[in-house]
Amino acid sequence: MTSYDGVIIGAGHNSLVMAAYLTRAGLKIAVLERNDRVGGGCTTEEPALPGYRFNIHSNFYMGFRHAPFMRDLELYRYGFSFVEPLVQQGTTFSDGTCIVLHQDLEASCAAIARFSKRDADTFRELSLRYDQEMRPLLTSLRYNAPLPPDVLRDRLSGPQGKEFLSHGRFDLFGVIRHYFEHERVRTMFAALMHVGTIENAPGAGALFPGSMAAVRAYTLPVGGSASFTRALERVLEAGGSRVICNADVREIVVENGRATGVRLDTGETVRATRFVASGIDAPTTMRISGEEHYSQSVRDKLKNWYWGNHSSVTLHLALKRPPTYRSAAYDPEIGKAFNIFFGMDSLDDIEASFHDCETGRFPSILMGNGACNSAVDPLYAPAEGHVAFWWPFAPYSVDGSPSNWDDRAEDYAARLLEHWRAHSDNLDGDNIRASHLATPLDYERLNVNMVQGAARMGAWVPSQLGYNRPHPELSGTRTPIEGLYLCGSSTTGAGGGLNGAPGYIAANAVSDDLGLVRTWTPVPAPEWTH
Repeated sequence: MTSYDGVIIGAGHNSLVMAAYLTRAGLKIAVLERNDRVGGGCTTEEPALPGYRFNIHSNFYMGFRHAPFMRDLELYRYGFSFVEPLVQQGTTFSDGTCIVLHQDLEASCAAIARFSKRDADTFRELSLRYDQEMRPLLTSLRYNAPLPPDVLRDRLSGPQGKEFLSHGRFDLFGVIRHYFEHERVRTMFAALMHVGTIENAPGAGALFPGSMAAVRAYTLPVGGSASFTRALERVLEAGGSRVICNADVREIVVENGRATGVRLDTGETVRATRFVASGIDAPTTMRISGEEHYSQSVRDKLKNWYWGNHSSVTLHLALKRPPTYRSAAYDPEIGKAFNIFFGMDSLDDIEASFHDCETGRFPSILMGNGACNSAVDPLYAPAEGHVAFWWPFAPYSVDGSPSNWDDRAEDYAARLLEHWRAHSDNLDGDNIRASHLATPLDYERLNVNMVQGAARMGAWVPSQLGYNRPHPELSGTRTPIEGLYLCGSSTTGAGGGLNGAPGYIAANAVSDDLGLVRTWTPVPAPEWTH
């Protein structure tokens, strides 16, 4: 029997963020991971050819310059850094045109103005408002426990705060149509919002300000996404805590209403004298801690947790040369863009792709985004080599059964490559050295949190966002079981992205409850009365 101050289930990035903070506050933590490696969705592997490094899941780290843990945990001292490309986004269309967004605001506006000056002016205004003026509010909303709607309305009582909240009256397409007039511009921004698998549901427009603030701040982790979680692991190990791999938790031990440890599949019990936290999905956490401890409302919601219509599918390529795009004749800067979208020319195309995913069909209109990471960071590939990938939007159960992803993987990979070639002119046999298709079933096998290959560990729809994620009774990371906290991607308002917010919020909750002396200053609570 082994004992620690705290035990955290799962070694994804949120669990490691939480463990690193609490280790720096003086606790001895054990992070238990069922796999033989840490990281969860922060995985970098070489499945096609040696030396060609693919980020199997997380790739675009949005707004990391604003993340408090970059400063608080001094991750640069532990081997983590990122690149923020000067040319950020590119959307290429079938008619040979494209729109390119840069870190430089005026360069971005000039690209949009080729389609619509009015839309360029709107983008400039929105960028100044959300990326600069209201940035402190966006950061505080992300890194604090979600507030009840009525409390949030009181705190955001000024004119700009009310305008910020007003986006909740729109669905995804509605908010895009409200702001932009040109169909190509609308298509680009709808695709950018949907890169986070935001579904076109009523209320989804509430995510618009955050999306606009992030579009010129995508970053790439140097050397691979696994470098992030390895750095976090080094932070907690330096403070005397540890990660234990191949430790599969089967039960959270609850005694007299308090979480006191966990039981592994081996029968071993790992004791926690002060707290237990779960970085795995909320439905599984409820099941292994005992449903009887939760209200009927929580049970009903978590048993019917909506994983989403869109699952993770990725085609990776090991190449001799980076992909080139035909729309470079319209704007050569497309060849420098970090994140590139293609496959859709209108909101109708996006809607058709959504519909196919909802009905379980391999999309007739393939659309998505990807990158050539080695063009940004040469550590991703050997000399005279490159890696590239793209994520199409696709369903979990495809053409009648999830098993078709295994049975017909070669056919699906060929169709994805054929579609990519419709936009790129050098993805021929001479340039491609190897390929690898990661399917929703592969993602489930890699990370059991990603049920149905769900990129967000629960769809980003209003009923599963903000104060509702995963349920109002659990939104502050605390649970009805004393000493049991939630820190995974299916929890807290900003959960389900690569931002560390659930782990950060849970670390602050434990610090408050245990009266720990913090080595960091928490992000201020959200308020905007201007």
